[in-house]
Amino acid sequence: MRKFAPGLLVTAAFIGPGSVATASVAGVNFGFVLLWALLLSLIATIVLQEMADAWSFLI
Repeated sequence: MRKFAPGLLVTAAFIGPGSVATASVAGVNFGFVLLWALLLSLIATIVLQEMADAWSFLI
């Protein structure tokens, strides 16, 4: 469990209870205009997950 803790913390911070509703409303209102935000958040998520993975090996 110690090796999964940083990754689970990042996941819990990224996905909250209101995320799906907020994303759905934004998608309806803005359409494909906010597609760049999806790309940016995907890159940020990958970077944070890699950092959490590297940090878990130090513990």
